[in-house]
Amino acid sequence: MSQSSSHLPAARQGADAGRALVEVPFRLGFAITGVVLTAAESAVTIARITANSVQHELNQAIGLEGDELGSARTPLALLSQLAELLGPDRPFGRILAAGGPLERLLNPDGVIDRLTAKDGLLEKLTEPGGLLDQMAEDGGILVRLTAKDGPLDRLTRKGGVVDQFTENEGILERLTSEGGIVDKLTAPDGVLEKVTAPGGVLDRLADDGGLLDQLVGEGGAVERAIAPGGPLDRISELTEVIGQLAPTLLAMQDTVHELGETVDLLNQTVAPLGGLADRLPKRLTRAKGSGGAGHGELPPGERNGYPQS
Repeated sequence: MSQSSSHLPAARQGADAGRALVEVPFRLGFAITGVVLTAAESAVTIARITANSVQHELNQAIGLEGDELGSARTPLALLSQLAELLGPDRPFGRILAAGGPLERLLNPDGVIDRLTAKDGLLEKLTEPGGLLDQMAEDGGILVRLTAKDGPLDRLTRKGGVVDQFTENEGILERLTSEGGIVDKLTAPDGVLEKVTAPGGVLDRLADDGGLLDQLVGEGGAVERAIAPGGPLDRISELTEVIGQLAPTLLAMQDTVHELGETVDLLNQTVAPLGGLADRLPKRLTRAKGSGGAGHGELPPGERNGYPQS
């Protein structure tokens, strides 16, 4: 009887250990699942807040405020607002319209085609030995800009221009402070509002025959600049001529140096001759008719070349 009672606690302990061993994976699974669900809930919350912020910024960008926001949340309202922004009487609409500046840029044989054509401006810029190679070579403008104590280093060093812009009460703070330039630009009836107003600068830029049309339109400034035989081609030819002149200028520099040495040699030769002329008798150096007795004759006291006492 005592032996059977001693075996019962041991059997019960073994059963408890087996149950605990079986429950461990389930408990771990539930714990991991709880962590994953908590992380997912946090991610959903962050995504919702981010979406609300982005939507608010978009509404501000397209000019919707207050009670308009409720209607702007519907896709149809957003499409209607977008269609209004792209209308034929709005700047973006005129830029994207058929026959507008963007279409003229992308037309066959237009500005983009001429820029990217074979032997065009972009190919000349990127060819071996072209402008980009010259800028990136040793001693080129990019190397000089990024060199130590170069312009970029002076801009970003401690106490440099960037520090002067961003320091406390610096230029940037004065620009963005209340009543500063940025505040004046964005104020009601400010410069930005006048620029973007109907009939303002942007509208005049995008009008037919406006500045943008004159720049990128048919026969515009950009087309004339990149036309065959135009200013860019002439600049390229001028660059080649200047490159050919470099050896000649170096040779002339050597010639000038040799001429300087020749002048020094002549000066060294003439100086003793001047001293010799000072030692000649005065009767040889005196000009005719400069005085004296008779027709250029010397006074009796100086006929031997020396004054008589």
